[in-house]
Amino acid sequence: MRISELAEQVGVATSTVRYYERIGLLKVPGRTPSGYRGYSEDDAVRLLFISRARRMGLSCDQIVELVPIWDGANCAAAHERVGQLITAKKAELAERIAELKRFSAQLDSVRVALEASAPPPACRTDLSCCVPDTDGSGPVPLELGRRSSAGRRA
Repeated sequence: MRISELAEQVGVATSTVRYYERIGLLKVPGRTPSGYRGYSEDDAVRLLFISRARRMGLSCDQIVELVPIWDGANCAAAHERVGQLITAKKAELAERIAELKRFSAQLDSVRVALEASAPPPACRTDLSCCVPDTDGSGPVPLELGRRSSAGRRA
């Protein structure tokens, strides 16, 4: 089948199929005499597995690690590893939720401080009229943790 047929069958964009080929999640298919990529049913099954793993929130790096375990034949090992990845993903989400709650509390503090006084006739050079000092230690640091290259917050 052609790339458009494969993508439609699995429910992804053709650009997604090409991307997965580039990063090694899908093997690069052979070409037809007219130059089109030619895919098999095995490619469709593998792409479906990858697509479902992505919808679960697994990263491409995690799926790269998982595909050889699964590879269509070793369901028990893949089942165990997916369980481990789900546990790790849930811990990551719990951390992110806690971080967002802290950020929400910061925003509430800034809103209270903003509403406590009318804006000055002109903005101050330190922008304290827009990002007020809520506890006497300077402007509230409105930021979430930085993401590291591995996708985790630093």
